[in-house]
Amino acid sequence: MNPGQLRERIEIQQPTETRSALGEVTQTWTTWKSRWASVQTLNSKQVLTANQQDLRITHKVRLRYLDGLKSSYRIKWRDRVLQVVSVLEHAQFTVHELLCEETAQ
Repeated sequence: MNPGQLRERIEIQQPTETRSALGEVTQTWTTWKSRWASVQTLNSKQVLTANQQDLRITHKVRLRYLDGLKSSYRIKWRDRVLQVVSVLEHAQFTVHELLCEETAQ
């Protein structure tokens, strides 16, 4: 992986459940790690191809391999939130590629 391509600072957030005094469970997001990554917005052809496979992918995020990364996490990038749809490992477990869907905050 070319380190010059890792120009975007992202926060990887994990879901955390908290209980209120009444016992209600609410889900909040806490930052798990901050990393440098490359974030690519997919073009319309790539989005249409993904939609044909029942995937709602709008972005690809590439970063150095990070042990413990799960598809239940989300990415906070600039003022956007990207929900991780799939975690792919490349180059003999040295690179993670995250297929993500942009969601509302």
